[in-house]
Amino acid sequence: MNSLRRMLDVLDLFRPDQPVIDVEIICQQLGYTPASAYRYLRELGDAGLLVRLPRGYALGPRIIALEHQMTDYDPVLVRSRDLVEKLVAETGLDAMISEWYGDAVVNVLIRRGPDPGPAGGGRGRPIDLFHSATSRVVLAYLLPRQIRRIFDAHASTPEAQGQGLEWKAFSKGLLAIRKQGYCISESELHAGRTGVAAPIFDEKQRVLGSMTLVGRNERFRAFQESYLCNLVTTAAAELTARIAQQ
Repeated sequence: MNSLRRMLDVLDLFRPDQPVIDVEIICQQLGYTPASAYRYLRELGDAGLLVRLPRGYALGPRIIALEHQMTDYDPVLVRSRDLVEKLVAETGLDAMISEWYGDAVVNVLIRRGPDPGPAGGGRGRPIDLFHSATSRVVLAYLLPRQIRRIFDAHASTPEAQGQGLEWKAFSKGLLAIRKQGYCISESELHAGRTGVAAPIFDEKQRVLGSMTLVGRNERFRAFQESYLCNLVTTAAAELTARIAQQ
């Protein structure tokens, strides 16, 4: 299992500024030996997850096939589309479904309202863990030791250190989110935009991700805050019930 995890970690090296990787990049950024790097590239290529190019390796066609499979048949997406569409129709705000993956929260479904704007990291991209309602409402329902590990790992980065994150205040804020059952964020991730998010759980009440309504501050304030909070928490609870019944 450890070897499989190490091999799959190679896929995390791909990003917009690094669309092609090679053995040298794997060794430098993951600390693997050249022999391991060559073996993982070969096995991922044989599985169709990577394709060989003159300058190295890029993501392969099987990634696209899996993305299509997930879009059409993923249980969370299939059971959430009508709920998301209803939220957009009733508010004109953007609505999103995001899932917890590794140590990241990733948007998997985004529906735009009539006045769309930036929505987290976009579909398939990780969202800031500390400055968005979408992520914080997920962190609030993790185990305390998980939260502390994630905080220590991310708060020690140069970017986070410049943001003045402090463990006591952060953990206290998560307790408040858990108590009220939702999280509101105003102009944190994107200036002039406000979001409210509620958690989604699996059949064992483990947090899976979140459902979010987000839009321009002016549009958000056109509604009673309690009304929007009730909308998103009710929809998230309905999705949780549907997941438990599948």
